[in-house]
Formats: sequence, structure tokens, C-alpha cells
Amino acid sequence: MKLVLASGSIFRARLLELAGFEYEVRMPHIDETVVTGKRLPPVEVARSLAAQKAISVWDRNDGQIVLGADTIVVVDDEILGQPKDKEDARRMLQKLSGSHHEVYTGVHICSDYVELSFSERTFVDMYKLTDEEIERYLRYNEYSNRPGGYDISRRGSLLIESINGDYNNILGLPLGLLIRQLRACGFRV
Repeated sequence: MKLVLASGSIFRARLLELAGFEYEVRMPHIDETVVTGKRLPPVEVARSLAAQKAISVWDRNDGQIVLGADTIVVVDDEILGQPKDKEDARRMLQKLSGSHHEVYTGVHICSDYVELSFSERTFVDMYKLTDEEIERYLRYNEYSNRPGGYDISRRGSLLIESINGDYNNILGLPLGLLIRQLRACGFRV
């Protein structure tokens, strides 16, 4: 089965490779501010953005299975997406420091036969960080394209005390759940 990944995320692409999927990447073109500006529950924000990404690619698709996903971090009822710049990443890390936060990934799959939306939530505890630790981390520029401003697959793992849930979800795609959902829809994976 060949998937069309409606995402430019190298993290999602790597996860699909890890799971043995054949896929191609098509960049979605959506306005994320339309959803993030509304007062929706975090899980609905992630699902809605994932659906918009998948549908924007599916409209010009040739009968393949399209996968859209979006990951957000939530702390104290604030949704943290990808930081705009280093200062925004600093603000996010200061807010996450010493926190118990949640990572949501919304996933949307569409094909000529199925349209399916689901999500996964992972709980993360971050160590209390000093300003010096935050500045040291920011020097490595790992915050780009990472919800919450940290990359748990690299040096960002040193900031994390514990996780409860799917590690791959934090990277951007809950692989185990994805495979089970595809099988439940009759796809051979």
C-alpha cells in the first residue's frame, strides 16, 4: 500500500519509513490560523488541522490513500505549535519548564473509500529548567519545526523527566494506532 503524506515533516516521513510504508510527500496548503484562532478543545484543533492537510492534498489526488497529521503541545490550557523564532521557542520552554503537559496528534486518512479521523494523547513531564539550560538548548537550533520548541529525539530528550503514552506521538505520528486504524478499515499493512 502506498500512502501520500500530506506533510513536510521529516519526522513523520522517518516514522513511516520505520514502519515500512511506501509513501510520497505532497505539501498541503492550508491556513492554520483559521483553526487555531477558534476556541476549540486541543484535540479538535489537532484533528481539524490534520483533516485540512489531508483534504487539501486529496482534492488533487489520484485514488491513493492520503494521510494528514498535526501535532500540538498543550500546557495550562495554552496550545503551543511550532515556535516562530528563537524568542518564541524560549518563551515556550520557559512555560514548559517544570510542567506536566500533553502532546496531541490528530490524524486524518482519506481515500476514495474511507475518510477517518482519530487522535492520540501523550503526557510529558519536563524537568524544571534554569535559564542557562534553556539558552544552552536553544544554541543547538533544535526548536525549529517542533511543537513546544523541543525535539525529544535529540538533545531535547535531556529536558524530559518522563512520558506516559506513545513516544512516536511526540515525534508527530502515533504509529501503532495508525496501523491498527488502517487495518480496521480493511487496508493491508
